[in-house]
Amino acid sequence: MDFLDKLVPYVLTYGPNAEYLNFEDQIGDFDTEVILIEDENNADFCRLLNFSNQVAFGGPDDMGMPLWVMLDCGILPTAMIGFMLHVDDCPDDVLDLLEVDDDYDGYVPISEYCASVSVEPGCVSGFSLHCQIPGHGLATRTKAFALAVLGAKNQIGVTQFDNPAIRVHARFGPMEIMLHRPVIHTHSMESFVYRLRLPDHDTLIEMARGGVEFGVPERPQGIKWLFDPSDEGNHLRLADYLTSNRSVYIVSPGWRGTSDGCEIDMIVV
Repeated sequence: MDFLDKLVPYVLTYGPNAEYLNFEDQIGDFDTEVILIEDENNADFCRLLNFSNQVAFGGPDDMGMPLWVMLDCGILPTAMIGFMLHVDDCPDDVLDLLEVDDDYDGYVPISEYCASVSVEPGCVSGFSLHCQIPGHGLATRTKAFALAVLGAKNQIGVTQFDNPAIRVHARFGPMEIMLHRPVIHTHSMESFVYRLRLPDHDTLIEMARGGVEFGVPERPQGIKWLFDPSDEGNHLRLADYLTSNRSVYIVSPGWRGTSDGCEIDMIVV
């Protein structure tokens, strides 16, 4: 695909944050563009990015990120990081999906990852990952790039059992399930909290470049389990493991679709 050679890495943040971020590594053919919210010329890009997030996560009535959350929780304390294409290089179906105006002459965000810094040093809380051009490994590359920019050593996050993005997260290493069905989540019964011990910086950069697919290929030693999220008995078993202080990991490939749902690769230690 020609557009892969035209990807431009970007870091959208607040000016004073820039000195704490590492965006000096060469990811592709273009240097990383640092986009600052103080510059009003970047307003259209920010609105496009927010709309892209809304499209990916079901809009404001579901888990689409409100504009104020994007600013308060995503940009001011950290950064929104991903890849973009100039509008002239962007596939027509993406331009249509994001409702890009015909007279727009800037960059179009095609992927994004955002993680907030945690009170635990070196740990980030990932809460947004999406890509509008699937099938080319860009979601993995985006997450790896962002984690490298943030200097993350560990990552926590929440996702849903039916989310194919589990395949992306599991490429970074075994996903330890920390909390089953967190009660305060919008989709509590379908969700879980996980934790990742991340690859080192150099490996993350290679993943961001597309040269390495897996960050921590080693699996824990334990009982293999093909988890069916549609089976309440499986959920009861998972809850029992966790309350019994057993460790449960999702391992790559992590997630696969079935005729009536999905299955998840797990190991119980």
